[in-house]
Amino acid sequence: MTDRTDLELTGETVGDEGWEMTPAEVRQRLTEVEGAMHADFERFAADLRNDFERLAAAVTPLLTRQFSETQARMRALETRFRNRQERPLIVLLANLLSDVRRLRSGEDIREHVEQTLSEALVRAGYQEMGSPGDQFDPAWHEPMSGSVGRAGVVTRVHSRGLVCYGDVIIKAKVDVEPAPEAATEQGEALT
Repeated sequence: MTDRTDLELTGETVGDEGWEMTPAEVRQRLTEVEGAMHADFERFAADLRNDFERLAAAVTPLLTRQFSETQARMRALETRFRNRQERPLIVLLANLLSDVRRLRSGEDIREHVEQTLSEALVRAGYQEMGSPGDQFDPAWHEPMSGSVGRAGVVTRVHSRGLVCYGDVIIKAKVDVEPAPEAATEQGEALT
């Protein structure tokens, strides 16, 4: 059996009564259907909003606790990772201390300690820099005496600098004098 809605859509008529509608009646009927659909949509949206708020209220404390626990685990893992990175250096220093206590000659101790520490720095990615004869560079050198900018030459190294992958960690402490060419050019300019 067909109902009235099916007949309205197909445009069929039933019996003598018929289901003919005027355009105004069709518009009126569409407005009613749209209003009913809009009301249903608003009701469903309100129900969804309420369900979401209830779910958020239940889940938020769980997520907050889980986030805090994850942060604590990450801090613990970062500490363990850092300790693993430092362990070879600590072992090397402990072995060096043992060797220093065992060695008898002062010169042997100095050479052994210097060599061992230098190897440890290289293994960790660090490199010493600063030697007599180097071109003075204010980014790499700290002048202890003399200062001629970039035209100078390092004449004496008080303490070597330290570089790690191009980043200056410690500037080399150096004495600086004018480069031989720069000194000659300055002398010629004065005469």
